[in-house]
Amino acid sequence: MKDKLYEEYGYKIDYLIYKKDYICFDSNDSKYMLFKTNLGETELEYLNSVVKYLDNFAIFFHEIIPNKKGYILEFGHEKYVLIKPRIINNRPITLEEIMKVSSIMVRNESRNIIEEKIDFLEQYLANYENLDLGNVNYFIGLSENAIALFNIVGNRNKNYVNHKRIYYNEPAIDFYNPLNIIIDYRSRDLAEYAKSLFINGNDQVIEYLKYLNYNDWVTYFARVIFPTYYFDMVDFAIKKGIKIDKKRINNLANSFEKMLRNLYLYISNIINIPSIEWLGNINNF
Repeated sequence: MKDKLYEEYGYKIDYLIYKKDYICFDSNDSKYMLFKTNLGETELEYLNSVVKYLDNFAIFFHEIIPNKKGYILEFGHEKYVLIKPRIINNRPITLEEIMKVSSIMVRNESRNIIEEKIDFLEQYLANYENLDLGNVNYFIGLSENAIALFNIVGNRNKNYVNHKRIYYNEPAIDFYNPLNIIIDYRSRDLAEYAKSLFINGNDQVIEYLKYLNYNDWVTYFARVIFPTYYFDMVDFAIKKGIKIDKKRINNLANSFEKMLRNLYLYISNIINIPSIEWLGNINNF
């Protein structure tokens, strides 16, 4: 790999450090991170243009470093992309950073990630008929409710910089990775962050409405209602070949639904949010 990096980038490297999610090295007093990628040249070029655009707002995502052929480095049977971090601090991200990034509007390159998640789950249902996914129809129902709400609001406010995933106490070095950028509704990052706090025992989902524009409340609720935590658990269990913790899923689902009901009632008392009748009752597992 060191020879390949010198050939494609001209970097002389003494040693490589293999981390869980990437390979890192130093060259000419600068740090670099090499990530595996499934993205194509066009997608990486677009992400690089977003990074450069964000510089205008003093938001400094890591640089995507091109090589002699483009952005993709092929080595063995894998494809990689080289990143030069501009923030190497492992401090947790702040709410101010989240709101600053998600306030930036760009041209629309968004995908329907929620529908992709449902396709992912249904694929496993088809391929693993005996796999016990823990009340899967309930979570598909939640997801379909989220899709229905998004379809009502259409493409309004869908051109903002967000993250594929965002977590409570996420290190800044991960937050500013351009490979995690996705263009979506302005409320996406805040809603995902609020859900992450909720799963970690901090219920501030309703409180975060004060950071949103009035018109974003429906998309915020739609993103909150989507059960990200469930898909994460299923994905992790399948990849690791372990049993799904149905008890933990059910306990989280009960608490999650109570939170959703409180959030729904709060918002519906202020704006004309589409009716979701089942939220009038707390589901018992």
